[in-house]
Amino acid sequence: MEQNLSPEQINKRIAKLEEEVARYQSELAGLRSQKLVDALTKMDGPLPRENRTVVRTERGLTIKGSRLTLYSIMDALKENNSLKNIRDIYELTDAEMLDILDYIHLHQGEVEKEYQEVLKFAEESRKYWEEKNRAQLEKTYEQRDVVRAKLQEWREQYRAENKP
Repeated sequence: MEQNLSPEQINKRIAKLEEEVARYQSELAGLRSQKLVDALTKMDGPLPRENRTVVRTERGLTIKGSRLTLYSIMDALKENNSLKNIRDIYELTDAEMLDILDYIHLHQGEVEKEYQEVLKFAEESRKYWEEKNRAQLEKTYEQRDVVRAKLQEWREQYRAENKP
C-alpha cells in the first residue's frame, strides 16, 4: 500500500470504498430477491455462503472473535453514522461490515425485536442503579454539607483569632 498520501488521495480512496460498499449493498439486495430465497430454501444441504461474522453467544448476537455486539452497531446505525465511520470505529473489515449488514437485513424482524429488548433491559438497569445509588448519593451530599459547615466554622474561628 502506498504511503504518504495527500489528503486528496485519501478522500478519493474513501469515496471509492464508499462506492464499493454501496455497490455491494445493491448486489446483496439483488441476491435477496424472492426467487433466489425460494430456490435456496428448497435446496438440500447448507446455503452456498454462511455468515461467518455474526455469531450468537451468551451476550446475544456478537461479532465473531470480539466482545462487540450487533446491538452496538445498530445503535450507531440508528444514530445515522456512515458505514465507513462505523467500520472504522469498531475496526471492522469491509467483509465483516458487509456480513453484519447482510445479517441485519436477512433477519430484520428478529434482530429488531432483540435490539428493542436490549434497549429495554438497558433502560431498566439504568433506572435500577440510579435508584439504588440515590441513597448513597444523598448520604454523600449530606457528608459534603457537614464538611462545608465545619470548614466554614474553622474559617470564622481562624478569622476571629487573627483579627488585628
